[in-house]
Amino acid sequence: MNTVQKHKFVILGGGPGGVQLAYYLQQAKADYLVVEGANIPGHTFTLYPRHRTLISINKRFTGSQDPEFNMRHDWNSLLCNDENFRFKNYDKQFFPHADSLVTYMADYVKKFDINVQYNTRIANIDKKDGMYTLTAENGNKIECEVLVIATGINQPNTPNVPGIEHVTQYQDMSLNLEEFEDKRVLIIGKKNSAFETADHLTSAASLIHLVSPSSIKMAWKTHYVGDLRAINNNVLDTYQLKSQNAILDADIVKIEKQNDQLVVTFKYHHAEDEVETITYDSILCCAGFKFDTSIFAEGAKPEVSCMGKYPALNKDFESVNNQNMYVAGTLTHSLDYRKATSGFIHGFRYNSRALADILLEKYMDLSIPTEQVAGTAEAITERMFANVNRSGALWQQPGFIADAAVFKNGVFSYTQALPKDYLVNRFAEENTDVFVLTLEYGAPIVGDPFAVERIHRENTEQAAESQFLHPVVRHYVNGELKAKHDIIEDLEAKWVEPEHYIPMQNFFNTQLPQLIKQTQMETA
Repeated sequence: MNTVQKHKFVILGGGPGGVQLAYYLQQAKADYLVVEGANIPGHTFTLYPRHRTLISINKRFTGSQDPEFNMRHDWNSLLCNDENFRFKNYDKQFFPHADSLVTYMADYVKKFDINVQYNTRIANIDKKDGMYTLTAENGNKIECEVLVIATGINQPNTPNVPGIEHVTQYQDMSLNLEEFEDKRVLIIGKKNSAFETADHLTSAASLIHLVSPSSIKMAWKTHYVGDLRAINNNVLDTYQLKSQNAILDADIVKIEKQNDQLVVTFKYHHAEDEVETITYDSILCCAGFKFDTSIFAEGAKPEVSCMGKYPALNKDFESVNNQNMYVAGTLTHSLDYRKATSGFIHGFRYNSRALADILLEKYMDLSIPTEQVAGTAEAITERMFANVNRSGALWQQPGFIADAAVFKNGVFSYTQALPKDYLVNRFAEENTDVFVLTLEYGAPIVGDPFAVERIHRENTEQAAESQFLHPVVRHYVNGELKAKHDIIEDLEAKWVEPEHYIPMQNFFNTQLPQLIKQTQMETA
């Protein structure tokens, strides 16, 4: 006989994003359940990356004893109230093994008593009368008021090319190098999974080509960790130093099987649209993944964005077309695609914490934490610098996660680590003044990223031209931007000098008199 469970919150997916959210719901004693199709949390990391080395850094030593500061350089740990429960205790490598993350996830769930129901594969999600119903493959049902999708992007992104059926997908490729010895290999894709694969094959294959329509974007230049990382770019040397490998900016016109080989027709992008055919022994597709909507009934199917890669979201992580349906984990990257780090643990862990604050306020009447700061330029400057010098959320989510200082009745109410656009909208609705603090990169680098002309540290009037991460404060009134102040970048990201504090205080001193006068008039 089939069963029906009922919970206020259901989180679909037991990966890092879902488990991180569950941690905060657990702390608040909320009625929630994490539903996981596999028999362990973080099961995806038993499969990916295929070659088992993570590109999320594990910097064990920072020279600091401040746990919050250290999270800036720890890309794998989840947030918790135990400063000693850190991923660095599971792996000592700077680029750790994926199995270490699997072990860490299992211990995290056990230590913090996260409520996970395993081996429950959902076949259908529907909604009726304000409730979501998740039907498992065995017919059992789970109902909830609030559904959080944390399934990640797990559907292979397969190019629409004639003959694509002859290609082996990333998740299916063999790791046995002997199968590729003296073979000609084409890899479709030029992101990290593609170069991870190419790097693995260089000692065996006779020739490796990587192809996609777009040119390579290097993470060291774009500051986007999803672009090509140095750990995976060894094959670039073999291309530029003439070792039979090549990087192709081209469209694949078609793939044809001829005997035991595959003939590919290319149309090049940087060679006057030249068309050429090249023969390969094997073709591997490493074109990434996208959000799978196949389990949703038509009336509950989320709209998608970013060319179908992610669900379309409001500023509070809610689906644009499904009320009370939210997302966690890498799916939140819809809101900052190619701008911040919501597609990765070190980014979306802060999104999960922010989402917990939003959900607990909206559905359990638990106010988002705030603190009171004196309504003076000196006090708010001191408070903002205290956070900007140590916050992991501001550091890892540049331009996306922000702090907000709301000026009302002569004092500031200070709120930490929520999405910037959410904060602006939230306080615009309250018809109030808000100062929003972020860390942000400067304008995109043109030319060599290792030969950038930087601004002299005392040239504070040109702080907005800083290239590296630096603090930015914006003053909004009823949601409209009124003023902006950049603090000049610092080599060690320590904003403790007069050239940092004095311009910031001057900025607030130009903004506050009008607000103080307005407050006095309102209270007169």
